[in-house]
Amino acid sequence: MKKRMLSIMLCLTMGVTVMAGCSGNTEETDAAETDASETEGEEGTNTYGLDMDKIVVATSPGYEPFEYEEDGELKGYDVDIWKEFEERTGIEVEWEYTDFSGLLGLLQSGKADVVAAQMSPTEEREESFIFSDPVSYYGSTVVVAEDNDEIKSVEDLSGKVVGTGSGNNMQQIVEEMYPDGDVTFETYTSATLEAMLTDLVYGRIDAVLAQDIQTYMAMKSNEELKIKVLEPFQYSEGCLVMDKSNTELADAVNTFLADLREDGTLSEISEKWIGEDISVAKE
Repeated sequence: MKKRMLSIMLCLTMGVTVMAGCSGNTEETDAAETDASETEGEEGTNTYGLDMDKIVVATSPGYEPFEYEEDGELKGYDVDIWKEFEERTGIEVEWEYTDFSGLLGLLQSGKADVVAAQMSPTEEREESFIFSDPVSYYGSTVVVAEDNDEIKSVEDLSGKVVGTGSGNNMQQIVEEMYPDGDVTFETYTSATLEAMLTDLVYGRIDAVLAQDIQTYMAMKSNEELKIKVLEPFQYSEGCLVMDKSNTELADAVNTFLADLREDGTLSEISEKWIGEDISVAKE
């Protein structure tokens, strides 16, 4: 009888121990699920640690193939990058438009979280803003009319009228090359690249400073642009830009871009819009 009672007590003790063990495992599982939910949004999307429902991205449409409007829809290389961000994170992307020269002002005023416009870092810009890892590499070049044999490089711009976009760092580079002010710049505040190139064709200006990729795309879409693209005088990086105080967002954006590179998505987007992979530097 005593042996039987002892067996029953042992069984009861083991049962309590097992139940306690199961209870502890459930709590640990719940905690793990809670931790995972902090980095995942709806439907298992990765938010990269960002606690936000919407992100405002500022751009300046009119620069095909990077960002431009067609039939009321914003399209382009940069646009597809942010479509991918929205799909992967579940965070809504809202676009804010302005002239190129006003983009950084939107960051400073808090009206935008990110600038996506193929902007290159400069010492002055980096004093107030964070530039992401590059999303593209391109050449800064001089564009002239097809029958212009006088201007063969950036070194032949003395005494010429040169068109450039407002806020474009290519103008600053050329100004440093001509400290005596021998070059007259015609600054286009809100006009598209094609508008500048049209003025070039009609002889209103002598040359245009532009990205080589954008210029080739403009020539492809408009055969009436009888122009030629000279050898780049500098190779630049196109980056996303954030306010210097927003380090958390900058870290998240760079991690997101690293994922796009690793799984080949960034290369695919580049091939779609450019016809080649500009997400890696040319050797």
